[in-house]
This record gives sequence, C-alpha cells and structure tokens, in this order.
Amino acid sequence: MRDPQAADRRPGSRRRTGPAERTRRLHVRCSSALARAAGRAEDDGERARRLAAAEDHARSAGLPRRAAELRALSLRRKAVSAARGQTELTRGLRSLRAGEVINAREGLRLAAALYRHADRPDDELTALLYAAEASWTAGDGPGYAAAAVRIGGHGAAPEAVRDYFRGFAAALRCDHARSVPALREAVRRGAADDGGHPAVPVLACRAALMLGEVSQARDLAGRALARSAGPQGTAPELLGLLALVELVADNHARAGAHAEPGLGAALAGGRHNTAAQLSGTLAMAAAVRGDAAACRDHARRALGTAHAHGLMVPALLATWSLGWLDLAQQRPRAAVELLRPLVLGQSGVHHFAWRVRVIPSFVEAVALAVAGLPAPARKRACRQARLILRTLEEWAEVSGDRRARAMVLHCRAVLAATAAPAAADPCFGRALALVERVGSEFAQARTKLAFGMALRRLRRPGDARAHLRGAMLLFEACGAEVWAERARDEMRAAGQAEPGGRPRPAASLTPQQLRVARHVAEGRTNREVAALLAVSHRTVDHHLRNVFAALGIRSRVELVHALTAHQP
Repeated sequence: MRDPQAADRRPGSRRRTGPAERTRRLHVRCSSALARAAGRAEDDGERARRLAAAEDHARSAGLPRRAAELRALSLRRKAVSAARGQTELTRGLRSLRAGEVINAREGLRLAAALYRHADRPDDELTALLYAAEASWTAGDGPGYAAAAVRIGGHGAAPEAVRDYFRGFAAALRCDHARSVPALREAVRRGAADDGGHPAVPVLACRAALMLGEVSQARDLAGRALARSAGPQGTAPELLGLLALVELVADNHARAGAHAEPGLGAALAGGRHNTAAQLSGTLAMAAAVRGDAAACRDHARRALGTAHAHGLMVPALLATWSLGWLDLAQQRPRAAVELLRPLVLGQSGVHHFAWRVRVIPSFVEAVALAVAGLPAPARKRACRQARLILRTLEEWAEVSGDRRARAMVLHCRAVLAATAAPAAADPCFGRALALVERVGSEFAQARTKLAFGMALRRLRRPGDARAHLRGAMLLFEACGAEVWAERARDEMRAAGQAEPGGRPRPAASLTPQQLRVARHVAEGRTNREVAALLAVSHRTVDHHLRNVFAALGIRSRVELVHALTAHQP
C-alpha cells in the first residue's frame, strides 16, 4: 500500500488530503505564525498570549514535542517577567519612600503588569496596592480610581480590600448608594480580620475615617501598628496613619505624640516622603496650640520635600496648617488666600479626598474675612462658601458621619451670623447640640467661640460671656492656647476684664454630669469614676470638661466648692 505522505513528498505530485489532515496542517501553520509573532511582540502580555496560543495549536496538530518547546519558552519568558517585575517593584518602592512619587507610580504599575504576565497574582496585587498608594500620595484622582477598579475586582485581594476599593471607586463617581455600604462592609471585615493581609486593617481604617467612625479607625490603626515589624518595617507609615486619625478626631496633642517618634523613625530609615507627611501633621498640631515657629518650621520641611517629590498629602497638610495659624492669629483674609486653592483644586497643592476636610476651615475663614466688607461683596463671598460647603453636606448626609454633620452645622451657623446675625441663634443651637454629642472638645470650643462672637456683635454681652468662657476653658483643656487667648480677648471685649469670677451654680448640669462631678469631687481619678459608672475613661474626660465649662471653673478644687454650694 502506498504511503500517501510519501507520495505528497514527490516533486510535482498532487496532494490529496482529507478534512482532518487539512485541519492539522492549518494548526501547524497557525502555531508557526503565532510563534514568529510572539518573537516580534514588544508587550510582554501580548507575547505571552501568542506563545500560549501557539502551544495550543501545536498540541491540536499532534505535535507534543513542539508544544512542550513552546511551553518551556513561555515559562522562561514568564520567569524573565517575574524577575523584571521584582526589579521594578524594588525600584518603585524606593521612589515611593524617598523619591519622586510619579516615578514610583509608573514603576509600580509596570511591576504589576509584569507580574500579571508571569501569572503571579499575589505579587501583582502587592504592586497594585503600592501603585494605588503612590497615586494617593500624588493626589492623582484618576490614577487612584483606575487602581481602585483593578483591585476591587482582583481575585487575590481579600474581601475587605475589595470592599474598600469598590466603595472608594463608587464614592469618586458620586455613587453614594454603592459606596457607603461597601465601605461599611470593609470596616466590618477589617475589624473581624485576625492576622490576614497587612493591607486589611490599614484600608479598613481609611474606610472608617471616611464614614466618621473615628473610634473604630483608631482601633484598626492601632492593630496595624501592633502587627508591624518596628521602625525598620512599616512603623513610620503606621504611626503617620494613627496621627492622621487623631488629627481628624481633633486630638491634636495625641496626633503630635504619634507623629514625633514616627518622624524620627522615618528619617532614620531614609523614608523621606513619610517624614514629609509626619512633618505636615506636626505643623497642624503646632498651629492649633499656637506655636507659630514650630508650625512654620515643620511646614517648611514638609513643603520642601513635597515640592521636590510631588507629594500632595504632605503639601496639603503643611499649607492647611499655615492657614490654621493665620485663622488662630486673627488674619482671616490671609487664611482664605491659603485655603481657597486647597478646596477648589486650582493650584499645585490639591488632593481629591483631603480637600473635603479643609472645607470647614475655609468657610470659617471666609465668614471672618468678609465681616467688614460691603453687603454685596459679603453676599458673593458667602455664596461661594455655601457652594463649596455642599460637597461636605452631601457626604455627611449619605454617610451618616456625625462629625461631618456637626461641622456642616457649624459652618452654616457662622455664615448665618455673617449674612443675617439676628437669625443665627437657632443655627448655633443646633450646631452646639450635635457637636456636644460627637465629643470633640476642640470643635465644641470653636462653635462656642463663634457663637459668643456673634452674640457680642448683637450687643448681648451677658449671653456672649457664658459661651466665650466655656470656649476658653475647653481650648485650655485641649492645649490650644492661642485659641484660648482669642476667647479671652473676646471676653474682654464683651465687658469682662478677667475670665475669673465666682463659679456658676451646678443646677444646669445633666444627671450624668452631676454624677461624674460628685465622684471627682470626692477625690476619685477619672479611671476610677469610669469603672464605677461602667463607661470609658474618655467619656468621663468629656463629661468633666463640659462640667468645668458649664460651672465656669478651672480646677478640681473649684469643683468641690461649686458642688458644696449646690448642696441643699
């Protein structure tokens, strides 16, 4: 029987093949063409796809040896991609910590692409997370949104990580119906996580901050710090995160206490970009306590590194701190000029997420700056401030963030006091009621100060002095001495030369405040009172400060006298 293949090999012979043989030869030609095309491909991903397709065609053609060769070539290519990915990841991390953050972002994106081509999903996720962090630090909203979409659908990412990025991506699209539930789920999963992916508590902490759950954010940041490897590991970044949590919570002294060791560790480890953020945080803390020299020194250091390396978060914090300093030192017009670009995103210093937190400072600066302007100019400025305030109002409404809601009410009150002073009372009343429930002494003191100033302008000095004295005592308790001095100045302007005087009666105290006050007057510490009343010591601290403000006293000795006078 003649061999049909041998006949096909004869010169000039006509090939007579069936459908199966024609299909086999088609697979052979496709495999060869794809292998040649893979050699010409410049993109690693396209090269890997072509080699895989060439291998499939060779196998279908019945050429197992050729398929094995293509498979080996593909594996060698993947190994090369993985090695290049590791190189780019190392280079990107070096830039992220101490170099230009845009270069870091591009290198980390390339590392993620190389790991994807090498079928290394866990390493790809690591590179994507660092690339997202680079976009965040650079204030690159579109880049962060793109990373959020990628990570939100990544199979190797833990559920809490996917929830966070899905929620944040939805928030950037203003799709709050999707963003808030996803962020809440990220917080829930992060709180339940025990020893999982190191990114989980960090991202869950950020989600909690977005939702205004400061206590939960503090716990998550503390948990992440406890897992860290110490100053040579991720401790400087995590101390920076914990400091930012306290900054958002208006606990500026605690923020500084976390930032100080973090700054030392960051500088010792050569992490200059992290050091810039920590310097910005320290500038904010110094601005609140009124230490102008320290504020400007930290801000200068933060801005120097930020401008050199393209860091938007440190630049925003440093600029915000200088605006706060102007506001505290009664230079509201200068504060407006510094803060307006931050909230509008119209300058080299901007951030797609942090700008919302600057809005209350900007609105307050506008309200103070326009007080002496003609009515038309005052109305225009207040109208712009209200338009900017809407961003914060919308988020506070959908997220349920009580802190944001309290700041919205505070801003509405100070704008009302500027536009229609006689109608400001109910606005300030609502703002004070909510800010007292939130528990931020500094925010409460600011609202009392603004209310007292408005009452003084309405020629109601008696009412004004009560709020101004409460503001002074709360500012002193927070260590915000420059703000306390402002309250003293306003008290003198309202007709009280010295903030001393006899304590007011204790009849206005709430039952819980009275219980706390009596236990403290008996000589117990705040922690002992907390144990007796089955509450946290922070709750006792909060009640005690409100007691001092309500009674117009400044020490536990005065508290004893005030309660003695209250006895029937």
